[in-house]
Amino acid sequence: MNQKEHSLEMRGMPRRDLEEYFLSLKGKQVEPGNYRGPNWEVMLSEERTCTIGSLQIPATLVTFRVNEEDWAEMLKAFRLRFLSAGG
Repeated sequence: MNQKEHSLEMRGMPRRDLEEYFLSLKGKQVEPGNYRGPNWEVMLSEERTCTIGSLQIPATLVTFRVNEEDWAEMLKAFRLRFLSAGG
């Protein structure tokens, strides 16, 4: 199995929403900010505040370590779950 690492910066949602998502995928927290599931591992950075003009929004770096053949499906499900339109 060929595992690759991919990182995404997620802005606009609290870190705890990301944690709950990975736990809902049958992931287990192996240490703070590190979750492991079948064929994947995810590391979440500490939440920081990103300032854009006068707005302050939460930002978390999500680093995936996943089998290359599973990446496209995992990314699609992740993006669909956190899809949002501003307003």
